[in-house]
Amino acid sequence: MNANADTRTVVEGYFSAWVNKRPDDAYKWLADNLVFIGPTGRYTSAAEFQPALNRFSAMTKSAKVIELMVEGDRAAMLYECELPEPVGRIHIASFFRVAHGKICWYETLFDPTNFRALLSR
Repeated sequence: MNANADTRTVVEGYFSAWVNKRPDDAYKWLADNLVFIGPTGRYTSAAEFQPALNRFSAMTKSAKVIELMVEGDRAAMLYECELPEPVGRIHIASFFRVAHGKICWYETLFDPTNFRALLSR
C-alpha cells in the first residue's frame, strides 16, 4: 500500500470508530507514543489521551468529514461536529502524522469557549 493510501486508511478508520461510539477501536489506531495537542489539553501518550477520547466520543451527537487531504504520512481534516449545548455545531480542523500504521501526532483546532463551558458542567 502506498503512503497516501495507508495514511487515509488510518485516519478514516480512527475517525469512523470514535464517531460511531467505538472509542476502544479508535484507540487501536493510535501509536503508544502519540503526541496530541488541542485547545483543552496536551498528551504525550495514547494511554494518557484515552480518557479524553472516550469523553469526546460519548458526547458527540454526530460528525461528518467536510474535507480530508492526505500527502504521504500527513493528513489534514476539516469536519463538522455536533455537540451538546452550549456548543452545538462547530467546525474542527485536525492534523495527523502516521507512522507504521498508527497515528503518532495529532493536533486539533477549534474555538474552545463553549466547549470549556460544556466540560465544566
